[in-house]
Amino acid sequence: MGVFAQALEEKGEVISNSFSKPLRLPHPGYLSTRYSNYHPGIDIAAGLGLPLHPILDGVIEDVGRDIFGLGNYVVVAHENGFKSKYAHLGKIYVKKGNAISSENTLGQVGVSGATSGPHTHLEITKNGNYLDPQKLLPEIPDMPKDNLAKK
Repeated sequence: MGVFAQALEEKGEVISNSFSKPLRLPHPGYLSTRYSNYHPGIDIAAGLGLPLHPILDGVIEDVGRDIFGLGNYVVVAHENGFKSKYAHLGKIYVKKGNAISSENTLGQVGVSGATSGPHTHLEITKNGNYLDPQKLLPEIPDMPKDNLAKK
């Protein structure tokens, strides 16, 4: 399989990201909150209980619960110093130390922690620095405006 590579500009310098295969979305859904200095990840709104997959193969580094914010979460360590964190899960199916592929199911979309509806909060870091997941992942459609008006 060929190497999938992307470059992004982060903090004024170009960081080259090489992966053994293309990244995938954790599940179908809509982008409900974008990355910012105050929100170091993205939120992907989706149906409650939808299966959640890692964006790339890796090893489960942490599984936990943040009762104040992120709720149930899973952290996956990937190649080249990359990590991904998935939060607000309803159920978690993996344990620390498990080797996983992007086809495995980490858990289910949920509403644990501080959330107003079912979604996955996704963070991606490289060597401890937050990256904008939208610059690395396949395109995620924006939440339809009529759905936002109903909230």
